[in-house]
This record gives sequence, structure tokens and C-alpha cells, in this order.
Amino acid sequence: MRFAVLFFIVLLGLAALFLFGQPGGPGDAGGPPEPVGIAPAEPAAAATTTLPEAALEVVAPPPSATEDLGPAPEAMTDRALELDFSHSALVDFHGIVMLQPKGQTPYPAIRGTVEIAILNRGQMVPMTIEIQQGQFSVELPERCRIRVDGGRLEDQTVRFLGFDGPRTLDHTLPYALVGEPIPVNQLRVFEGTQGIPLPSVTIRQADDATTALSQGEAAVGQLLLEDVASPIELPFIDSDHPIWLHVSAEGYAATAVLVNPTEPATKDVTLWPSAQLTVRVTGPGRKKLKALILHRMEPALDGKEPSKRHFATFGMRTPGMTTDPDAIIFTLVGLPALPLRLEARGLDERGRESLIGTAAVELGPSETKTVELRVKTE
Repeated sequence: MRFAVLFFIVLLGLAALFLFGQPGGPGDAGGPPEPVGIAPAEPAAAATTTLPEAALEVVAPPPSATEDLGPAPEAMTDRALELDFSHSALVDFHGIVMLQPKGQTPYPAIRGTVEIAILNRGQMVPMTIEIQQGQFSVELPERCRIRVDGGRLEDQTVRFLGFDGPRTLDHTLPYALVGEPIPVNQLRVFEGTQGIPLPSVTIRQADDATTALSQGEAAVGQLLLEDVASPIELPFIDSDHPIWLHVSAEGYAATAVLVNPTEPATKDVTLWPSAQLTVRVTGPGRKKLKALILHRMEPALDGKEPSKRHFATFGMRTPGMTTDPDAIIFTLVGLPALPLRLEARGLDERGRESLIGTAAVELGPSETKTVELRVKTE
């Protein structure tokens, strides 16, 4: 069964009435319409299912967006040059683009862009489609795999509903792309020593704020963005609660930032040059060690005291942890070149979890250092 949804059959027909000079007004059905997806629209003759009235409404755009509708555009941006279509039969990927603010009826998007990716030589290659007068048209390889990543419609950042992953292009049918505005979260990422924006940043979604790694461990979290320049507009993240992002760059220690995808915000992130530290936990009471906790002392402005910020916890099952006759040894990488405070947490003489030892160390850029953390005696 084609992934075409019958809903778009009627939606496309009504939208076409508007686009060619017969705009319709709001219907009488109460309540907001259900979100509309992305799919090729079947010919009108194939429509045999009756849809709810609320789903049939297509209204004219707001006064600020009204313009005369013209022919579909053919121009593409220069990003299309990254694709090699020289040995492929080309077909049209075409249709209409609509904007659907949350809880409102969709209407044609007069202008904007749609970001897609095309499977080319084993890789998904990005391409930007220009939208004009609510329509789009571009030549792509026949039966290619495409993914719709997002875009901007009427100066609003949107996600496109109903297109969760790469789909095989069906050029025989027009598509209806329906964009929903999303909250925009932006990160401004600066280099710590000079305060300049960083040009090549990687962002991962992670479970917590732990950013340092034991030697040999791979970076954790789902890759969201790679090799992007600050300031960075984050992609849509489908979460109804705040999430941790790990922000990093080559030669710099990663840092964690908490972002709420449901609320627009701009946050500043400072990255410090990375360093490596070997921690030797010594003392006769080290067998009671449960976790090694690291805090970074963040510099403050105007002569204020540095602030202590937790950024890593390593338990007794940490990969790469070793021992010798005198110590439990943690070899840690990706630490910021800052003053650090180390805490050993374990069990006291009464079996209660407590602080059993501390140490302080200051790291320089690219420095490798060893520090001893002696725990309390039994």
C-alpha cells in the first residue's frame, strides 16, 4: 500500500482551489484540526473515504502573507551541486507547502525553504528547496530515497509532520508538505581563554551531565549536529521535558547544557581546552570507595569567586579502571583545563555513604597530570 494518506487527497484539492483563485473560508466544525502529515496526494478520483469536516478545512493565509500566486519555482540553491545526478534518470519532486501553526488550520506558505536530504553514493546529502507562492518543484533521481529535515516558512522555523524517515520518491504524485512552527533553541559556543565563537562544534543528546571519559571510552549520546559554527540553531527535539546536551569541539573538553525543547531560548556555552588526568586513590580505606566525583571551578567575572560545578562521576565499574598494590587508578580524558576538585565517596565506619577523601588539581591545556587522592584510614 502506498504511504499516501487519503487525508491529503482532499487537502490538496482544496488547497489547489485557493492557489488558483478560489480560496475557501473557515468551515463550521468546532475545535482545531488534527495535524496533517507529509505524503504524495492521490488523484481526486481515488478518494472514497469520507473525512471529518474539521480535517477538510483549508483557509487563506493571514493578510500579512497574501500575495498573487504564480507558477512553481524551478531554481535550487548551490547545495544541489554536492549531488551527482549525471548517471540517473531525473523526475520531478513537486507539490505544495503549507504552514500549520499549532491548533490552527493549515494555509499555503507563500515563501520559505525546505531542507531535505537525498541518499547519494551511500550518504544522505543535504539540499535546500526554495518555496515560492506555496509551491515547489525540483528534479531528483527516479526512485531515490529522500528525507525531509525541516525548514523555514514565512520566517518561522518548522518541522514537517508525517515524514519520520527516508522514503522512496513517487514522482507520479504531487506532495503536500505541512510545516508546524517549533520553539527555536540556540546555542552560542565560545572558546574559554579568548572568548571567541567556535567554528566547528559537535552536539550530542545525552542522559546526564557527565562529559569526561575514562581512557578508551567512546563519546556517549545521540549525535545531533557535527561541524557546525556558533551560533547554532538546534534541530527539533521531540521531548516534553528538559534534556542534556553535550557540546564539544576538537581540542576542547565537552561541557553539558540543559535545554527545554518546549520553550525558545538562547544559551551561552564556554568550552575550555582539554587535558588528561590520572587519579590514584590510595590509603588503607580505599576498598570502601564507591565513586570518584569531579567538580570544575568555573571562572567568574568581576573578581567574584569561581563557582563549583559537577561534571563527572566514575563508579567502581568504570571501563579502563585499574589497580596496583597501592592504589585504585582512574585514567580520565576530556577534562577541562581548569582548577578541579576531586571527591572520593564511600562508606564510613558505620556503613553510611559519606565523603572519605578529597584532592585538588589544576590542569593546563593539553596537559597530562597524575594526582593522589588519599582516603581516610579505617
